Amino acid sequence: MAINLGTPAVSNLVTIDTGSSLSWVQCGRCAVRCHWQAGSTRPVFNPLNSSTYQNVKCSTETCHTIHKSTGITSVCVDETDACLYRIRYALGEYSVGYLGKEKLTLPNSVVVDDFIFGCGGDNLYNGLNAGIIGFGDESYSFFNQVAQQTNYRAFSYCLPSNHENEGFLSIGPYVRDERLMLTRLISYGTLPFYAIQQLDMMVNGISLEIDPRIYSTAVTTIDSGTTDTFILSPVFHALDKAVTTAMLAKGYVRGSAANKICFVTTGDSINWNDLPAVEMKFGTSTLALRMENVFYVNTDDNVCLTFQPDDAVVRGIQILGNRAMRSFRVVHDIQDRIFGFQAGAC
Repeated sequence: MAINLGTPAVSNLVTIDTGSSLSWVQCGRCAVRCHWQAGSTRPVFNPLNSSTYQNVKCSTETCHTIHKSTGITSVCVDETDACLYRIRYALGEYSVGYLGKEKLTLPNSVVVDDFIFGCGGDNLYNGLNAGIIGFGDESYSFFNQVAQQTNYRAFSYCLPSNHENEGFLSIGPYVRDERLMLTRLISYGTLPFYAIQQLDMMVNGISLEIDPRIYSTAVTTIDSGTTDTFILSPVFHALDKAVTTAMLAKGYVRGSAANKICFVTTGDSINWNDLPAVEMKFGTSTLALRMENVFYVNTDDNVCLTFQPDDAVVRGIQILGNRAMRSFRVVHDIQDRIFGFQAGAC
């Protein structure tokens, strides 16, 4: 999505991340490690060029709250009382820098005058854009800062499956109709993640050969900032068995990628509609994944699944990634604790 920071405003493209709360962009005073930004996501925001930028003071409640929730001890610059932040992600990426307050302007002309965000000066980040906008449930998240200007605490979005289609993002009230499949948002302990409960998983309409009680041992967090979907290892191996059986019957040969389910193609065009269908049941609603949500072609021209085992990241944590939800309208209704999804929305 596009955001405008500062006065005069600098436009940056950023990643929408429902799996974290702190927002940050790479700053022009990046002094340690800088990540490369594609030309369309520039210019790099430089706080020295903005008349409305301020460092957050270390003595403030905002600084203390962010230090506590990100699990770091108080880190400050003594001479200026400036608050520093550090955030690390599950796959090893991180950002470190100054915590700032700045004027934020969104494309629909909504303005947040004292938007709290990180001004990144040391960033290990694989994205090509300016940084990350956190939609998690902490008080300082992008969502919670913007939601103060709406009359309903919810957000919805659609990430397109290709660059020809246009996605959308909306904060506030949303349309609830019969096309929107609903399940309950549940708490993930004391952590500010959005989670739902998986009850079953099917390939070509048949439940995986696994004790269904395994699903109740973990919840599934919704993380738009993660590409693949991570499921419990026993579920992954059962999925591997079911999909491999179906693919071998269609003449595909199993590939050898670690922690990935891939198949070697013959060079002929792939009949996507002939590949096995995968569904995930959450509460009373079934997420019927489209083929582009389940399969993709990797750099070796192999057909791979968008699923990996949980122990490839963090054991015991399931993550519903963005590939699985592309082209779906995804609704996070925080006020009524509902998660919704609608196929073919963008």
